[in-house]
Amino acid sequence: SMFFSLLDLVVALAGIGAWFAVVDPSLVGISPTVAVRPFAAAAVGISTSHVLYALVWFNSDRFAAVCRSAKQSPVEVFGLLVLLAKCIQQGSLLLWLASVAISPFTAVMEAESSHWVLAAVLMGLGQTLNAAIYAAIGKDGVYYGFKLGAPVPWCDGFPFNLGFRHPQYVGGYLTQLGVIAMVASPAALASGLVPLGAWWFFLYAVTSWMEASGDNDTEDAKAK
Repeated sequence: SMFFSLLDLVVALAGIGAWFAVVDPSLVGISPTVAVRPFAAAAVGISTSHVLYALVWFNSDRFAAVCRSAKQSPVEVFGLLVLLAKCIQQGSLLLWLASVAISPFTAVMEAESSHWVLAAVLMGLGQTLNAAIYAAIGKDGVYYGFKLGAPVPWCDGFPFNLGFRHPQYVGGYLTQLGVIAMVASPAALASGLVPLGAWWFFLYAVTSWMEASGDNDTEDAKAK
């Protein structure tokens, strides 16, 4: 089966479409003088949480054993590591912005009102999905509890009943689009902001594929 649902794709593409509708398309691109090293460093930093997901996903037994040997909950430790990785992600974006384009603070303060509205809408929708997924399956569900010794009951309520397969990643990407909208200055766009946003989308897609390859959606899991 597909590793994403039609609704996952439609909502993500709608968010991207709204972003381009508000941001001046004539400003989007990469100038010939784009700084490759800062861009590459930012791309690596942005990958942090997704690399973490993969490491824990493919080494869940070992990760859980190490956590328990330290008398720590694997889910709690993973959650803290994800929080750290998210901070590194955003820090990488802001450091890149400051090094090649403009101070992030200046970019936000000088952002057009339309960018503020777009960011509010995208981040509002994104965080609504994130809050819904936490309410539906809790921390154990979000942080691979079914692979780390904390089984999660099957959930087919909101937001899954709308047709989402990966609501947390759709929500995460919409939120990130909102953040990017706030710093979408002409200098940032010329320096490669859009390709960084595309890289973020690719990472979410790869992580979704990884999870779908061994998802907690087998008939046995649903019966529990």
